Amino acid sequence: MSRRQPSLAETLGEIRTRVDSRLDELVPRESEKPELLHQAIRYSLTAPGKRVRPALTILAATVFRGSIDLALDPACAVELVHTASLILDDLPSMDDATLRRGRKANHLVFGEDLSILAAFALLNRAFSVVSESAHLSLRTRSDLAAILSRAIGSEGVVAGQTVDLRSTAQTIDFETLEYIHSRKTGALFIASAEMGAAVAGLSGKKLEPIHAYAKNLGLAFQILDDLLDLEGTAEQTGKTVQQDVKKTTFVSFSGASGARSLASELVTVAVDALRPYGRRADPLRELARSLLRDGVVQH
Repeated sequence: MSRRQPSLAETLGEIRTRVDSRLDELVPRESEKPELLHQAIRYSLTAPGKRVRPALTILAATVFRGSIDLALDPACAVELVHTASLILDDLPSMDDATLRRGRKANHLVFGEDLSILAAFALLNRAFSVVSESAHLSLRTRSDLAAILSRAIGSEGVVAGQTVDLRSTAQTIDFETLEYIHSRKTGALFIASAEMGAAVAGLSGKKLEPIHAYAKNLGLAFQILDDLLDLEGTAEQTGKTVQQDVKKTTFVSFSGASGARSLASELVTVAVDALRPYGRRADPLRELARSLLRDGVVQH
């Protein structure tokens, strides 16, 4: 009798459990000095979330015959970076949000000063996790650090956030809107997928289809997030909603119906991009379709 293949939901549940367990090991305990800083770090890092980005890293690795064990630490590094970005994004000087992943925003509990320090500590830990992954070759660790650095810096997340902040209460064109979110959201999606593929030994042109997949998936993810900001509740999303009323979003640009159609088109393009990989990329295709089908909450 053939063994039943686990469903995507079961696979994602296993990944989330392993990521959460490993994250718990990778950061200092709350009792270690300085206790308040480590409490702030753990407060945001352990908040409930879907762990979409680390799941993308691990799925990409296993699709290309890497293992969860090899991809686990790089996946956790992605989540450390993502959590840092959420802390910073919620600050009064940024989006001034009050709720994140069903909890008060970090700065409302620990103050802006400690929140900023916690975010920097998380970013720093992400790179040390990658560099200390002794089960990976030195070349792979170097490649992973480079991918992550590009995603975060002035051509990635930081670039998207900068233009986003300067575009508040202004009318922007679609090209600028795409620039913002292909970096603010898409850059870390691309890094997540490319890091997983790199763990499995892919490089150069072999990464191009996974890059295209993740770029389009990241934009679709952002559009779904925009829709939830407009239509969802804080209980559903785990964060402050209607934060984007003073910003141009995919929803304000295209309307809710147009935004849904665009998200669907982007998922189709993402799925099609995986064609060179054949059937082995089916888990990534299923992930893309599931995000479109289920929407995005507490990410």
